[in-house]
Amino acid sequence: MTYEQMATHTIYQIEAKLDDFQPVIGRTILINAERSLAYLGYTLISAFGLEGSHLFGFQKSFELFNHQQSYYYLLPAMDLPEFVAPGKHYSVMETNLNQFFSSSNLNNQFTFQYDFGDNWKISLNVESIETKEIMLHDIPRVTGGSGYGLIEDIGGNSELHDYIEAFASGDLDHYYQIFGNQLPHLRPFSLPIANEKLKPEISILKRQYEDNE
Repeated sequence: MTYEQMATHTIYQIEAKLDDFQPVIGRTILINAERSLAYLGYTLISAFGLEGSHLFGFQKSFELFNHQQSYYYLLPAMDLPEFVAPGKHYSVMETNLNQFFSSSNLNNQFTFQYDFGDNWKISLNVESIETKEIMLHDIPRVTGGSGYGLIEDIGGNSELHDYIEAFASGDLDHYYQIFGNQLPHLRPFSLPIANEKLKPEISILKRQYEDNE
């Protein structure tokens, strides 16, 4: 008989919310601090219903002497000048959550950015940090959420908003002309489904981004 022994880990509870969108599209996740930012990216991609077909990165910003300073955390494949303003940049593969979130600057703003065309921007807020004994197979885990999932290549916030409104009214002729009979799915948040899919999808995403599969 085999079992996983409990060990002490630092656990982040992170609230992730799509910027500038109403009604709110958000997810809350638990994840251990020693995970890389790349792994957090895979977790967020799955939790928001995306597929991992685009580049992503993280940004940490703060005000310093009335000027905004930013650090960027990017995938190795990214051509920096094309995507971000000049600033300090690091690898999502080589930075863990402790390194990204720990700072004495209380004005830090943390952002996850996915698909630099549709330009999904998701604000990250650390709601709690707890060190406790836990079995790692219990995390990462989605603990809450609201709103629909995001849709690959829909066109960003404004187009997603219009699509949701069209779906509610049933006036979908415009979208049938674009997509044919295969309309993009609008998936309302479901906690059981989010967690059922989470770890299998993270494994797939890890292979996609790290092994180019």
